Amino acid sequence: MKKKVEWHYLKHEWTKLKAHLKSFDHEGKQDSLHRFRIQVKKVRAFLVMVDLEKKTAQLEKQLKPVRQIFKEAGEIRNAYLNLEMVKDHQIGISPFIRRQRHLMKISAAKLRSASNKHVKRLRKTRKSLKKKLPHLSNQHIVMYYKQQLEDIALCLEILPSDETLHACRKQLKMLIYNYALVKPVLNLNLNEDYLEQVQITIGDWHDKQIAIDLFSAEEVGDAGVVAVLKKERTKLKRKITLLIKNFYMRATIVKENRWNKPIRL
Repeated sequence: MKKKVEWHYLKHEWTKLKAHLKSFDHEGKQDSLHRFRIQVKKVRAFLVMVDLEKKTAQLEKQLKPVRQIFKEAGEIRNAYLNLEMVKDHQIGISPFIRRQRHLMKISAAKLRSASNKHVKRLRKTRKSLKKKLPHLSNQHIVMYYKQQLEDIALCLEILPSDETLHACRKQLKMLIYNYALVKPVLNLNLNEDYLEQVQITIGDWHDKQIAIDLFSAEEVGDAGVVAVLKKERTKLKRKITLLIKNFYMRATIVKENRWNKPIRL
């Protein structure tokens, strides 16, 4: 892959990252904050892939100033999601709601007040990444994807623990994030719909677990809601069990030849 292609991709994703953060700083909308965090994850996924070939580059470490903003944004996002979960289940827990709203308001005000610092951090980090960005070989990209898919398949071969399953999803999302960039140089096509289905289902299951933890806490406790959530979580776990069978085979696309017989890539 040409270095200018890498830089064009990174610059494009960085521009969106900057735009979403700027939008939140100006307007304070949760959607902008959410999109900013997604962009940080996409940029990090690319840098991790590069670092695995060029270990001396250590580009992911250069992202530290941005990840600090990401962390602060996460505190606001968590408070917002807690409020949404309580709202969805129509539970009126005034002290809890007041605390979450206060946390969200104070944290958002603090983050937005640092908008000038954000601009400087982003500019400095982008400049550093451009300077240190190495050339990424096509061979490395192919090997990286095959190795990652094999690792995920091994992880999912026997239904993993909750923590491992969540970690597998993060690993899978990194492959999905980078796929648009690397697709032209891969000799391996991916079944994008299947991979998205797997990661979304694991994500839904993880969200149920977070909700169970929230409504099991003494402050919010609601046994009825917890019982319903546990049933939903069990259904999702069964769905995941079926989805991840033969993961590697299903993750790669089957094309047809002129005799309409499937060929494994």
